[in-house]
Amino acid sequence: MTRGRFRVLEVDARLNRFLRNSLCILGLLWLAFSATTVCAADPPSAAGSVLKLLKSGKVPPARLHSVVEMVCSRGNEHDLAYVFEQALDEKAYAPELRQQALLWLKDAALNRKTLPANREALGRLLDPAVSTDDRLQLRAIELAHAWKDPGTSPPLVQIARSDKSSDAIRTAAVSALVAVDPAAAKGIANELLASGQSYHNRTVGVDTLAGIDLVASAQAAAQVLKSTTPEDDPGPIIDSMLAREGGAEQLGLALKSTPLPQDVAKLCLRRVYSEGRSDPGLLDVLAPQAGVSAKPVKLTPEQVTALAAAATEKGNSARGEQVFRRSDLSCTKCHAVNKAGGQIGPDLTPVGANSPMEYLVTALFDPDAQIKEAFITRTVTTLEGRIFQGITVDRTDQKLVLRNTESQLVEIPISEIDEEIEGKSLMPKGLPTLLTESETLDLLKFLSELGKPGTYAVRSTQRFQRWRVLVNAKPELLAEIPNLVIFETEVLAQGLWGSAYSLVNGTLPLDEIAVRLKSKVFYLQGEIEVVEAGPATLNFDSTNGLHVWLGKESVNSPAGATVDLAAGRQTLTIRVDTTARPESELRLELTRPEGTSGQFQVVDGQ
Repeated sequence: MTRGRFRVLEVDARLNRFLRNSLCILGLLWLAFSATTVCAADPPSAAGSVLKLLKSGKVPPARLHSVVEMVCSRGNEHDLAYVFEQALDEKAYAPELRQQALLWLKDAALNRKTLPANREALGRLLDPAVSTDDRLQLRAIELAHAWKDPGTSPPLVQIARSDKSSDAIRTAAVSALVAVDPAAAKGIANELLASGQSYHNRTVGVDTLAGIDLVASAQAAAQVLKSTTPEDDPGPIIDSMLAREGGAEQLGLALKSTPLPQDVAKLCLRRVYSEGRSDPGLLDVLAPQAGVSAKPVKLTPEQVTALAAAATEKGNSARGEQVFRRSDLSCTKCHAVNKAGGQIGPDLTPVGANSPMEYLVTALFDPDAQIKEAFITRTVTTLEGRIFQGITVDRTDQKLVLRNTESQLVEIPISEIDEEIEGKSLMPKGLPTLLTESETLDLLKFLSELGKPGTYAVRSTQRFQRWRVLVNAKPELLAEIPNLVIFETEVLAQGLWGSAYSLVNGTLPLDEIAVRLKSKVFYLQGEIEVVEAGPATLNFDSTNGLHVWLGKESVNSPAGATVDLAAGRQTLTIRVDTTARPESELRLELTRPEGTSGQFQVVDGQ
C-alpha cells in the first residue's frame, strides 16, 4: 500500500540492490569510463558515463535493471528525462522494468528532489482511455503524487471518479490529488462521504479529508464509525486519524459528541492498541464507550507471582493458542512462532523454554519493562504532519527506513522529517483489559509451552507454516479449476494476497480461512527458496479437495508426488475446495528424496 508521499515496500522487498550487484556495477562503470568520455557540452552528472552506456544499448539484459536504477539514483534532471522517456515507450523496456523505472524516478523526487525535465508527458500514462496496465498506472499515479505537478490534476480526477478503475487505483488517485490539487481532492472527498456511498468509499473520504481539513475529517470519521455494521472494519478510519499529527486528539473530541456503540468502540480501541499507540485524548474517550478501563493494569510483585501460579495450574495451552491467533489482538502481526508471523517483535518460538512464567506475566502487563534494543521504536512526524511509528531498519543521509506494525518497510526522506523521538514497545499497553481472566491464563499457559518438547516444539522439518491467501478471487476461479491461461492471469499475476499461519504444530485451520473469505473454495500459496536445483517430495496430510500447481504447471496426483525444483524462489499454489475435503485442516511438508542433492527451504515470515 502507499500512504501519502512515502514509499511503502512489501516485507520481502530488497532494500539494497547495489550491494547484490556491486561487482557487476563496478564492471559496467569501468567499461563506461574506458569506452566513452563525457562531452564538455553535457551537463555535469554523477551518472553521465553510465547513461552513455545505457544509451549505447550494450548493457546485458540481465543487468539492465541495475544500470537504470543507478542512473535514477545518481543522475540529474536530463539523465532522468531519458529514463522517463524510455519508460513511456512500451517497446523500449519490459513491463516490469517500466514499473520499476517509475518507482525509481519517484525515489529521486522524494529523496534527492530531482525531477526529469519532461514531466508533462506523465499524462500519457495516467489517461484511463490509454492505460491498459493497472500496475503501471498505479506507479504513474504514485509518481504524480511525488511530483505534485498541477497538470496531472485532470486525469487524476477522471481516474478517481471512474467506475472502471479498481478500488486501489481510485484510492491512489484521490491520495495523489491531496498533494496535487487539494481543492479537487476535497470535492471528491465530500462526494465519497455522501449518504448512500459504500463503507469503503466513505473510509477513503475520511482519509482524503484528513490531509486537508483534520477537524472536518475527525467529525466525518465519527459519523462513519457510528454507522458501521458488524461486517465493516473500523481499522482504516482509525489508521487515517492516527497517521496525522493531532488526529487522535481530534477524533477523541469528535467522539465525545458522537459516542459509538460499545461493540464498535471495542473494535476501535483494539485497533489503537494494535498500532502500539496510547494517545490519552482518544483512549480516555474510547475506553469508557467500550466499557473498559483506559489505564493499563500495574501488577505488584505479589500479584505477578499469584497470576503466574494460576496460569500454570489453570491455563489451557490449546485455548491459549486460539487467543494468540485472534485477529483483533494482532499478536501474529508483530510476533512470529516457528518463523511464521510478524517481524517487529521478538520471535516467540523458544520463549516458553527460555523464560519463567513470571517473566511472561510481566511482559504481558508491562511490555515497556524489558525491551531489547533491536525492538525500541521511533516515532517520526513529517513536515506534512504525517506520523510514522516503527522499528528502525536502515538510515542513510537521504532516508530513514522503519518497519511498521504491519511489518511493512516505510521509507521516509530525511528532508521531510520535522520531529523524531525514541518510543517504547509497540506491544499494546492495554492488551489485558481486552481479555477475560480465563483468556489471560490460557494465553500465558500457551506462551509458557512454546519451545518445549511436544505440541509446541521448535520446528525441525521443511514444514509450511506461512501461507498466502488469494483475496477477492473472481467467481469463475471458485466455480471450477481454471485452465492455464486463466490461472496465470487471475491467480499467479494477482498481487492481492493476504497471510495465513499454521498452528505451531504445522496444521492450517481451513475453516478459519473459509470464514474470513466467506467462501468454501479458496487459493493458498506457499513459497520455496531453492538454493540447488533438485527433486522434492510433497507430503500432504490429505489431498482431498485439493488441486496443486508448482509455478504454472499442474501437479497431477499430488499425494506423495516428487517434483523437480529449479533454482530460485518457487511458488506452490493450492486450490482448496472444503466441500470436497472432510478434513478441516491442511498440513504439508517437503522432504528430499534419499540419494539426491537438491537444497531448498520453505519461505517463512509474514
